[in-house]
Amino acid sequence: MNKLSTKIRQKQSIIPKQILQSSFLELGLDDIEKELENEIQKNPVLIEKNIEDFKDKDYESYGLDNQQNYDLFLSNLPEDKNVIDNLISQIDQSELDKLSKEIAQQIILNVDNSGFLDSELELIADSTDSSMEDVESILEFVKTLNPKGVGCKNLQEYLILQMNPEEKIALKIISNHFDEFLNQKFLDIKSSLSCSDTDFDNALSIISSKNFAPIVDLNVENQQINPDVILKMKDEEWIILINDRHLNRFKISNEYLNAAMNAATPKEEKKFIDDHISSAQNLLDTILFRSNTLRKVVNEIIHIQHDYLSEKQQHPNPLKLEDIAKKIDMDISSISRTVKNKYIDSPLGILSLKSFFTSKIIKKSGKIVGAEELKTAIKNIVESEDKNQPLSDLEIVQLLDAKDFSIARRTVAKYRESMNILNTKKRKLK
Repeated sequence: MNKLSTKIRQKQSIIPKQILQSSFLELGLDDIEKELENEIQKNPVLIEKNIEDFKDKDYESYGLDNQQNYDLFLSNLPEDKNVIDNLISQIDQSELDKLSKEIAQQIILNVDNSGFLDSELELIADSTDSSMEDVESILEFVKTLNPKGVGCKNLQEYLILQMNPEEKIALKIISNHFDEFLNQKFLDIKSSLSCSDTDFDNALSIISSKNFAPIVDLNVENQQINPDVILKMKDEEWIILINDRHLNRFKISNEYLNAAMNAATPKEEKKFIDDHISSAQNLLDTILFRSNTLRKVVNEIIHIQHDYLSEKQQHPNPLKLEDIAKKIDMDISSISRTVKNKYIDSPLGILSLKSFFTSKIIKKSGKIVGAEELKTAIKNIVESEDKNQPLSDLEIVQLLDAKDFSIARRTVAKYRESMNILNTKKRKLK
């Protein structure tokens, strides 16, 4: 009984640290610096290191002896961490069978920053070894989760999903006149619907009241980016520098450590010191854990994307979160958190870690390439077309076939739209 009680107490004592590690793992550099600053303001035992503290320190020797415990607690985190975690938690708690849950999770992990599906269903079916019918069925289930509509293929589908049956005119506008709606050709739409001005204006108000993305766009483009990782090539070897020097400049005060160990320290004062030392140590351990995990993930990314980073090839190789998870023996949720909102300063410029993960496309020849290569091929075809007679998606399919791609028309449409390339009619010179 004593051994069991000890194990329970040990398990309870590590829960706060595991939650802290999980939350910090997904934070970007700016956010984690704010968290550190908040802790410094309220915790007197944390002080800034001096020059001597930085000498003769082998930071690589710090072990991740709590990795096993960390993985155990990943599935029991609070549900308010982020939208993706919430959705995966809802899937885990559903009555779906094991394969269906895997399909649902793959769908969630393949949405873009706004919650729209950013992968072909065929690729998800291939990666889960399931049928298209199963994937399509699970996708409909995913769309019912909270927030509703995650996994919709585009804005039109998402708006339709939000419509009530009684909002008939608004539904007709989005279903039958979506392009005209986007181009604000309201007179053309109203004449086609033969409705009153009041009814039409009410319909537009209804549409404007809807959400225009399932989740808030987390894209940080056009903001000043502080990279979490700096990647340099030296003597034909990659050097990974984790940008955490501002995070590692603090330590626990020796004065407080001595007071905590001094038997003469009053009981109440000792409890105050112990609590703050424990809080500070958890924070410092968490920062170290984040840095080490980030280094492991980036190291594996480099192994797969070496030629791309070296500019020996134009596009990144196919890579999934699961590939990294298996390599470093961590849960896929850990990898998802690690790459989220993280940026790397590389020879190619500042890139998001997420950009190194791309779906695979199998060419007719059997060669496996990333989806970015297909996107570039589509873009090049469109750019070289006769603008007086722009190519249809079917004609693009035929040209891609000559380039070793066997792709369906709907796939071309999907990637064309993702690159904001207009349809044939809108590309034609007037």
